[in-house]
Amino acid sequence: MKLKGIVILLLYVFNVSAQQKQLDSLFTANFKKGRFDGSVLITKNNQIIFEKQYGLANRQFNVPIHSQTRFPIASITKLYASVMAFKLKEQGKLDLNSNINTYLPNLLPNSNKKIRVKDLVHHTSGLPNEKIADYMIKLSPKEFISKRIKDTLLFEPGSKYRYNNVNFILLTAILEQVSAKPWASLLDELISQPLGLKNTGIARRDSIISNLAYGYYNYSFGNEKVKDPLQNNYPLYLENYAGAGAMFTTPGELLQFSLALERQQIISKQSLAELYQPEQKIGLVENSTYYVSAGGYIGTESINAKKINIVERNGNIGGFNHTFLQLPDLKYKVIIFCNTDAGNLKKIAKDAIAIITR
Repeated sequence: MKLKGIVILLLYVFNVSAQQKQLDSLFTANFKKGRFDGSVLITKNNQIIFEKQYGLANRQFNVPIHSQTRFPIASITKLYASVMAFKLKEQGKLDLNSNINTYLPNLLPNSNKKIRVKDLVHHTSGLPNEKIADYMIKLSPKEFISKRIKDTLLFEPGSKYRYNNVNFILLTAILEQVSAKPWASLLDELISQPLGLKNTGIARRDSIISNLAYGYYNYSFGNEKVKDPLQNNYPLYLENYAGAGAMFTTPGELLQFSLALERQQIISKQSLAELYQPEQKIGLVENSTYYVSAGGYIGTESINAKKINIVERNGNIGGFNHTFLQLPDLKYKVIIFCNTDAGNLKKIAKDAIAIITR
């Protein structure tokens, strides 16, 4: 029996080692083609099976990406903002079923009696999108909504899914209102401090943030025909995105946050279930993929002739290009942070999943 156990262990170690080499070859090949600079973290049963960094965090000064490099995570921020909303709900400070006029009666007076807080979390509010010019001047969440967003609805709230940063900027304003704190302080109090997250915070244009990666873009997203050189990220006020996309973190601390959610260290099992399973399936995307709250998607991909259930959250801002994939049935997590948009990250991630699920 002991010999059999040793053989099984050796086979497992050999398999993991082979996977690691194949994964490294995948990311190295994309890096050499100029299609990937970033940080990769993959776990199985919440144990790290692959972790490596490629390329440069700052091209001007030739600074390499390392495990503590902080990346602005764009729309993955929405997961954190949603969790904060559920936490305030558990504390009795926020009712997700209430209309937003309960908390901000003077904001969007034509629409606020129709939109529930949960419509913001689930992207079913019907509010119009913002414009890129809205990030060229510094605005608080309340100012962003009152000064830049039309008080009108594109559809009846709750009837349709439509992904929109405005939902989470407005949600941030509500979080600040009910807590009487800036949302950065609330993030620190509810998530960063309890979990000991030292590399997680809010990206601000007027702040010098150590170990923060620069973003570079050419809008090629893996298209080999695009030969345009990478450009520096345009000078936006990232803080204007608030709970929609203003945070930075590392792959390791995103994993730590995800594990804390699973272990119900932040919000309850009931809240977590509601976070991942909205009461309605609205918004078929493709291939029988439905949205989940916080801007994520849950669906099935055909990989290695197998149907694999995947929970997917992506983030993209000014060259930063990220994906956080969870394979709940197979117990894998795949975190890929990239500070250029030169690669087809969806394909790269799918190729990585093909390797680990063979």
